[in-house]
Amino acid sequence: MTFSGGFCVFFSLISMIMDIRWEKVSNRWILFGWLAAAAWQTCGKGLEGILFFLAGALFPIGLLFPLFAAKMLGTGDIKLFSVLGGMMGPRSFLSCLLLSFLLAAAISLPVLLIRCDVKERLRYFAGYMARLLSGQRVEPYLKPGRRPENIHFTIPVFISVLLCAGGFKL
Repeated sequence: MTFSGGFCVFFSLISMIMDIRWEKVSNRWILFGWLAAAAWQTCGKGLEGILFFLAGALFPIGLLFPLFAAKMLGTGDIKLFSVLGGMMGPRSFLSCLLLSFLLAAAISLPVLLIRCDVKERLRYFAGYMARLLSGQRVEPYLKPGRRPENIHFTIPVFISVLLCAGGFKL
């Protein structure tokens, strides 16, 4: 495993632990990740490394902004993806991101079927989308706290980072 792969595994592991424990990833931890990724890329590749870091760090912000604007994804998840993108670069990061969403769906399905009223969740989603598309003020999709329908998105992110660091590609 490369240094950057090991860093991403370690960084996403600690982020997942923070999220599970406190339902938040510390901004200091995110700042450490950005600085470490920027330093690694710069020391290894000079100016090209800075550009590589910036492209990778800004890519998830631009790509995921619509989900943030729709209040379906929080800033912590986007910042975590930004650190990972800065270390991996846009191309490798995209595979990891897609895998994260696929794993989140795979984890969410049994959670919904076992722990939730599926009809109620589908009505909630339909109402949310109707308000969003009609231009009405939209509350965050995710209701905070320990709710039966909530999963920690950092868990599928960590699993996808493990797989990608091990060589898996979509």
